[in-house]
Order: sequence, then C-alpha cells, then structure tokens
Amino acid sequence: MTLIVGRRGLGRCGQRPSTSSKRLEATVWEQSIGTFPVDFTEHGNEWAHHLGNAMGGGFRRMSGTDSYGGPVEMGPPLDGSMTSVLRVHPHPDGISCTVVGDDGTPSEDQVDPWRTGARKAVDEIGHHQRTHLWDALVGVSPSAGQGFYPLEQIRATEVGPLALAPGGVYMREFRGQDRVDSQFITVSRSFPVVVTGRFETYHWDLVVPVAQVQLRRLGALLTLHRRELWEPRTLPWPQGPAGSVLKIPTSVGPEFPSLHGEEWTGEVPPGTGSWKLPLWVLGAWERLDGDPELETALNAYYEAVRLKRRHPSLSLLTFVAAIEGVGMRSVPDSMCDCHPECKHRKGVAEKRFRKALKTVLTQKQVKELAGPLYDQRSLTGHRGTLFGSEQVLGYGGQAGPFQVNPYFQFEAVQLGRLAQVANAVLVKVLSEPAADPAHR
Repeated sequence: MTLIVGRRGLGRCGQRPSTSSKRLEATVWEQSIGTFPVDFTEHGNEWAHHLGNAMGGGFRRMSGTDSYGGPVEMGPPLDGSMTSVLRVHPHPDGISCTVVGDDGTPSEDQVDPWRTGARKAVDEIGHHQRTHLWDALVGVSPSAGQGFYPLEQIRATEVGPLALAPGGVYMREFRGQDRVDSQFITVSRSFPVVVTGRFETYHWDLVVPVAQVQLRRLGALLTLHRRELWEPRTLPWPQGPAGSVLKIPTSVGPEFPSLHGEEWTGEVPPGTGSWKLPLWVLGAWERLDGDPELETALNAYYEAVRLKRRHPSLSLLTFVAAIEGVGMRSVPDSMCDCHPECKHRKGVAEKRFRKALKTVLTQKQVKELAGPLYDQRSLTGHRGTLFGSEQVLGYGGQAGPFQVNPYFQFEAVQLGRLAQVANAVLVKVLSEPAADPAHR
C-alpha cells in the first residue's frame, strides 16, 4: 500500500523543517514493504547492522526510537544508490517497515532494494557472533596521593571474567597545572595493570559499553581494597590476530630532565615486590552479579572517592549514600502508621545509615559521628550547602600563619574519617558469606 502524504509541510514533531522552498513543495510518499519477524528491542540493532551491510555499507543518518515508541529511521544508503529512507515501527509480529521518499511517486528502484535488504538482514541475525578479546590499562589515578600500600606490581590473577596481569612498566606521570598561572606540578609513579576481557557479539561497537561497565566495577573493587583511587587509564582496545596490541607508555606528560640527566626508561626497579588480591575481591564479582543492592552501594562508594578531590561536599553526601545502601539490606522500607489509610513511607534513611555504621563502630562512635555527618549530608542534598574547598575552587592556601584553614576540619578530618568508615563497611559486607536474600 502506498500513502501519498501530500506537500511536505510540518515535520514529525509539528515543526517546519528548515529546507528550501523547492523541497517544501515536494510530494512525500510512504509505502509499506511488510512485516518482518524481528524483535524490535532485542534484535533490532543487529538487524539494522546487517541491513546496512546489505544496502552498501551503511546509512548517511539514523535516528533512534523515542520513549513513546516512535519509529527508527535510517537512510539513504551511503553508496548514493537511493534517496529514500526506511521507517521501522514496533509490531506485534516483530517490526513493520515503510519506505519514505519525497521525489513524486514511489518507484521500484527506491523501494525494492529495501525489501530485499530487509529480508536478507533477517536471515543474517545470529550467524555472525564471535568472541572479541580486548585489553585495557587500569591504574592508580595520577590525582591520587600516595596510598596505604607500597608501590608494587600486581600478581597475575583473574577477577570474574577479567584477567589481570602486571604491565611490566614503571610509569611516570606529570599532573600539570590546573591554571596557566600555576606552577603546581607533581610527578607520580605507578605500575599499571593490564586487563583482558572477552565478549561474544556480532560487532566490536557492542563490546565497548560492556567492557566499560566491567572496568568500572574492577576499578571500584581495586579502590576499595587499596584505599586509593584506581581508574581505567585507557579505553578497551581490540586484540589483533597475534594478540595484544596495547602499548604501555613509560612516561605521560611533558618531558622534564631528571636530576641526574638520565632518561626515564620505565624499567621496573630491582627488588620490586608484588601484591595479590584478597579472597573477598576474587569472590566479589559473582557476589555482585547476584546482589544489585550491594553493587549500588559499591558504585556510590567509588563515585564518592572520585568526587573527593574536587567536590568534597558531594563526596560526603555520596559516601553517606553508600553506607545507607548497605543499611538498606537490614532496614527495609516501611509504611507510615499514623492512621490506617496513610500511604506515605516512613523516613528510614538515617536509621539505615546508623545501622550500617554499627557493623564497624561502637555505639559511642556512631553517636559521635552520625549526627554531624548526616546533618551536613542533608544540608548539601536539600539546600546545596557546600562545606569544602570547592567554595574557593580548591585553593588550599591560608591568609596567614595566625588563621586556621577553614576547610581542613571538613576535608581532612570529617570527610577523611567518613571515607575510612565507608570503606570498612563495604569490605566487611563483601568479606562475609553471602546472605540469602529472603533472610536479609
């Protein structure tokens, strides 16, 4: 069936397209090419990938569906063989496809290739899966200070689906100035870790988001264990036919001569030790896969550490949220009981916070710590109040020797203590045997 829409006036959202007057006068037509047995959400992307290959290697543009179930549009083909585009709608039997053009009336050369390509793409679904191996570097963030542990190389091991191996490079990094008038440059040295993963799919583009999620979880676990910020230092990179092609730099940043004029080689110093991951880290992956609440708390902790240097007030708020997330496991939601018909929930957030603190602190310590920290969390969360040096863009100087740094108490004492406690709470949970979800 062919639908002649008429003169091209308003666009899909009721807005007049910014095209020439000649294009506005063109007649828009739309012709169905049928329904195809493709799950719109589950297999639509793979079908579109194979359709692009069948239509000359891809499309000039593609617009995705919206939250209201609007159609996906793709085309024209990159090879310039056609000017029409394809609209793909969800359908109870899969997807329904219509070809749209604005060059008068539909012709076979603007419609039939879409139909042929759509059928061929259906047949290709599921036949191009292969295992993609990838590598990435993770390591201590250059913005992190000296951590709790001495500089050593990791021992080769596996964490969940990821293989970890020492990079074999003693990498030097320069953290440059934040401002052009600053002379503040620091040098950090670290041993990057090579991470190798694998994922089975039909195209590399689908590997990257999965690998990024895995790298974030790994960074969170390493940060929790080592008590310093660990981050992915590269994007996931596909392995070549002969294996890894990842290059580990020996030095990152501007090249400054060393004090004795020697060139930095990145060689691992003789006598460098090694460290291994504890059992609770090695078992955490499977644990987190089956416990989304615990993973949410770990993600909050990791984000709080990442926020700590530049956004200390938001960091405090997020550390509190991470601790609350652990407390949520033993303090469930409850409805208000002020009268039988009340449909509001009780406020249990602070109760969860205190409950989790009690797993690693004494009652006296909880009483001393919880009140002030929770008040600050609430002022930041509900009013936007800032307590740290973000108020002066991170400037840590003082006006003189007779004045106390107004941010030291908050950042070094309160936030530092909270970070330690949040770490202890999560390590304790991950070190314990997994509880039956029905008995939490």
